Amino acid sequence: MGKFNFLLFFASWAAKLVAAKDVYLDWNVTWVNASPDGYERPVIGINGQWPCPQIDVDVGDRLIVDVYNGLGNQSTGIHWHGFHQYATGVMDGASGVTQCPLSPGQHMQYHFDVSRSSKTKLQISC
Repeated sequence: MGKFNFLLFFASWAAKLVAAKDVYLDWNVTWVNASPDGYERPVIGINGQWPCPQIDVDVGDRLIVDVYNGLGNQSTGIHWHGFHQYATGVMDGASGVTQCPLSPGQHMQYHFDVSRSSKTKLQISC
């Protein structure tokens, strides 16, 4: 029975590994007009939209995000709420903590394996 359980576990693990995929996103972080509290004003958006896009991935996927800071007057970084950064803390974009801020006009590629939650939203830290 123990051998059967091991084989079942191995087969399910292998199936997840085969199903894993690379998810590529291309983001331009810019100012957009939005009304998060009922009053329209410039807010930080991604690819011209606010709220920022939801990321739909599965555990085991590799997330690769090319980020360009098009804010013009503001440094930024992407802080990934809901994504655990195991051995990839430098990809967690907490500006001034785990990563230097991304200056206006700069580009950075974030890449890490999704090891926990999926279908989560992100928050941009400025």
